[in-house]
Amino acid sequence: MRANFALGFLISTCAFGQIAVQVGGKPVGTANTINFTNAAGASASGILHSCTPREGRIDCTASYNTAFIASHDTIHENENYCSSTNGTSAYTCKLPFKSLTAYRAGMTFLLSTDATCSSSCTLNIDGAGIVSVKRPDGTTDPGGAIVKGQPQWIFYDGKVFRLMATSGAPVVAETPSFADQRGDVRARRVMGAMDTMPYASSITLDVTAGDLHKTTTSNNIGNASLDAATAGLAGQHMWIIIANDQISAKTITFGPHLRSAGPLTGTAGKAATLHFISDGTGWYEVARTLGL
Repeated sequence: MRANFALGFLISTCAFGQIAVQVGGKPVGTANTINFTNAAGASASGILHSCTPREGRIDCTASYNTAFIASHDTIHENENYCSSTNGTSAYTCKLPFKSLTAYRAGMTFLLSTDATCSSSCTLNIDGAGIVSVKRPDGTTDPGGAIVKGQPQWIFYDGKVFRLMATSGAPVVAETPSFADQRGDVRARRVMGAMDTMPYASSITLDVTAGDLHKTTTSNNIGNASLDAATAGLAGQHMWIIIANDQISAKTITFGPHLRSAGPLTGTAGKAATLHFISDGTGWYEVARTLGL
C-alpha cells in the first residue's frame, strides 16, 4: 500500500513539474511543455529563436539573422526570366515568382521576345516603367541585335537596359546576318546621293555632295575641264557619269585632284562612266566605260 502511494506521488510530481525557460539568458516563462515550432537548431552562424508563453506552454520559433544569412529578396529580389509575348518591340513581361516594384542599377534579366527589335525598342517589367533597351554602349539602339525567340541577357544601368552579349558576338536574325566583327557594314540597301553638276567650260566637283556625280554636255559650251574640289578621304569612292549631247563629241580633261587615265572623248548621244578612289592625297581612276 505504501509502495503504491509513493509511486503515485512521483508520477504526479513529474507530470505537473514546471520547467524554467530562458532565451539569451532572459527568462521567458515556466511550463511543463516546451514546443519548438519549426526549430532548426541554434547556431552562431545566424539562427535565432523567439519564445512566447502560450496556454501552459512556451512556443519557441526559429528565425535568422540577416547580417549572416541573406534572404532571397536581398540576393536577387525576384526571379529574372522576362518573356514578352505582345508581338511588338515595346516589350512587356511579368516575372514568374515575385513582382518587381522598382528598377535598381545592376539588376540583370534574361529577356525573351516574340518580336525582333529591328531598330529601337523598350521594356516594361511588371509595370515598373517603360525603359529603352540599348546596345552595350548604352546609347546605340539594338538594330536587329534582339531576335524573336532568342533570349538575351540585359542589365539595368540606372537609366536604360543594356544588352550584355552583342559586342563582337554573332547575331543571327530571321534572315541570317552577323555582328560587325571587322568594322564592316552590312545592310539590305544603302543608296548614296546623286549630285547633278551644271555643265560649264570649267567644272568643280563637290566631293561632299554625294558619291555619284553626273553632268550632260552642252554643244554651246563645247569641251570642258573637270576637277574635284578636294582630294577626298582615304578609302572614299566616287562615280562620275558624263552624258554627251546629241550634236557632237565633247572632250573632257581632268584637273590635278583627279588622277585619270587621260582625257575622255565622248560619243554624240552616248554616255561614259568613271570610277575613282581616294588615298587622301588625290583621286585615282579605277575604271571607265565608254559608249553607253
